[in-house]
Amino acid sequence: MEKMTPLQRFKVAAKLGIPDQVPVVLFATGHYLAWFGGVKQKDYWTNVVERLKIQLKFQDKFPDVMLYPGIWPDYGTAVEPSAFGVKIDWPQNSPAMIHPVDTKSVKGPADPWKDGLMPKALEEYEYMLKNIPSHYREKYEYLNGWAISLGPVDMAALTVGYGVLFDKFYTDPGEVHRLLEITTETVIRYVEAQEKIGGKLKRYIIADDASGLMSLDHFREFVLPYMKRIFSTFSYAIGIFHCDSNTSHLLDSIPDIGMDIFNFGPEVNIEEIKRKIGDKVCLLGNVPPIEISGVSARNTLQKGKVEDVDRICKYLIETGKPGGGYMLTTGSGMAAGTPLENIETMVKAVEKYGKY
Repeated sequence: MEKMTPLQRFKVAAKLGIPDQVPVVLFATGHYLAWFGGVKQKDYWTNVVERLKIQLKFQDKFPDVMLYPGIWPDYGTAVEPSAFGVKIDWPQNSPAMIHPVDTKSVKGPADPWKDGLMPKALEEYEYMLKNIPSHYREKYEYLNGWAISLGPVDMAALTVGYGVLFDKFYTDPGEVHRLLEITTETVIRYVEAQEKIGGKLKRYIIADDASGLMSLDHFREFVLPYMKRIFSTFSYAIGIFHCDSNTSHLLDSIPDIGMDIFNFGPEVNIEEIKRKIGDKVCLLGNVPPIEISGVSARNTLQKGKVEDVDRICKYLIETGKPGGGYMLTTGSGMAAGTPLENIETMVKAVEKYGKY
């Protein structure tokens, strides 16, 4: 098979096809990139010039792979809740501090051109689009028909508080549905606003970790109908659902969302997810980035030795690879302090074990 570009591999695998080799996608956001760039997280989150410089520097370090989410106006989880009046603080070396508001203060969908940090994020999208060399837009399609948003449950939970929202699953489900109607429409409006800047969507990401923190019944009631609405709205583009919490109990229902790619967390067993839904959606996962329950530091990208990382990647590739529709990445964003040699080992692993 003729050698493909990283973008070609991504597009073929996204549609459950078989590329020349398993794609590898490096999951790099502000937590890692600030460390990589040698700056405080506050300076990364709040300075678009510095942010763009660091993102491009990291891409140039790994020119033969795609970054995920890519080159983008990264604010972590701050933008969407800020549009509902949530106060945002920026500590020196941690992500944004988000101060929830009362549920009754959330009256209706946000206007991406007027509310909170959304206008600033859109302005920075436009700045980045104008200031990256055309090479990045053409080779990787960064900011070229691209969008990202928090999903409706995470957006609602960050706005009113996770405990408050989840308690209302039992005490006031009607209020939960009211909030999710508002946040779902806000997601759609925000993606459409990004589309207005970057052109007709080619790929987009909806990130909703809260979706994995509930029972199957609650998932079907409070996640599926709203997610399906979002993904059906933009069905002409490659849709990615990111959820790095443990979705093992939800796998049979996950494909009903209607996305093309599922980026799943490190607690999900690759053999189980491949068996259950590997023929329905492209799987994007799931090297453990850090030590978690059931995963020792030795078996993580951050703390493992090169031979450990190679072993983990080999197992994931050989399990996910058959029949296509699989991409290698971490189960969540890479952590500060992750050695470059371990990331290089991930990239080399698909060259050794991922060819079709």
